[in-house]
Amino acid sequence: MFALFVYLYWRANWFNRFFHIGCCKHKEYLPTSECQRPTLANYSDDDLSDINKIPFDHEKFENFIEEIIDTNEVDTLIISIAGPKINNTITMTNRAYTFDADNIKKKFNLKECVLLNDWEAIAHSYDFISNDISYIKSGSKFNDVKLFLGPGTGLGAAISVGNKIVLPTEIGNTNNSNSFLQRNYNLKNNEDLILEDLVSGSAISKIYQSKTNLKLTSEEIYKKYIDKDDNAIEVIEGFIKALGETLSDLALTFIPGDGILLAGSLIRSIYSSINKDEFNEVFIGKKNDVHKEMLDMISIGVITKEKTPLYGNFSLFKKLN
Repeated sequence: MFALFVYLYWRANWFNRFFHIGCCKHKEYLPTSECQRPTLANYSDDDLSDINKIPFDHEKFENFIEEIIDTNEVDTLIISIAGPKINNTITMTNRAYTFDADNIKKKFNLKECVLLNDWEAIAHSYDFISNDISYIKSGSKFNDVKLFLGPGTGLGAAISVGNKIVLPTEIGNTNNSNSFLQRNYNLKNNEDLILEDLVSGSAISKIYQSKTNLKLTSEEIYKKYIDKDDNAIEVIEGFIKALGETLSDLALTFIPGDGILLAGSLIRSIYSSINKDEFNEVFIGKKNDVHKEMLDMISIGVITKEKTPLYGNFSLFKKLN
């Protein structure tokens, strides 16, 4: 029998929805050629190779999954989705589409169906990505708590304790620290902004547009930053500072003594442009001596491996089996 892993996401800047898909046969290797659509992974190698990226059409999604399940004798389905999990259901944050694990399990006659918040999945992925981390700052472990966070279309985060207990959050939808983050961008407005309006790829696009009237993706703006565009420099440097101050607040909130790990294509792209000394100075900030000492002990790393939610699905599958 097979386990099927799916990661659903939405790229707001490109107005595209995609899902990544991977599949593995329990405890033994099956060549990719024996499976028409999903990728098959060598379970003993603890890896997923040749992962498929497929446009997401919610009207056809269930038919597509049904075809894979029937063709490959899938008995376990694990889906990671950008959205808050309530009981066994998740509604995608940016699309009015709801997944119900109990209904999916019954409809497809599965042994197991598990839904994960996408950042819950990323936190589960640590066993697969521990050798794929580049550090902004080093630290000294003083407890078993890790904070996983990523500025992408929105701002996602999760907490793990001892790589076993994982707690997803909706931190990106809070109003945390917005007054001083707005100052980083020299914004002068009275909008009711949530955190991911200031610390995310979408935020970079919106703030750049407010300054230039140009609607560009965060990737395009970062290219302009590399090319020394003044507005892009102001926005990207403001973003990096806002990220450092946000991480400082979250570090004091969650006390991640085992480090902070950042993930996603945006942070992987800009990692090389982060001045580590300046970032560390912003992160520690003007705290009292006790809190400075604690923050100084917390490492901050960037996960360089791609498609981490799928690896989180795979990791959870291994824990369940």
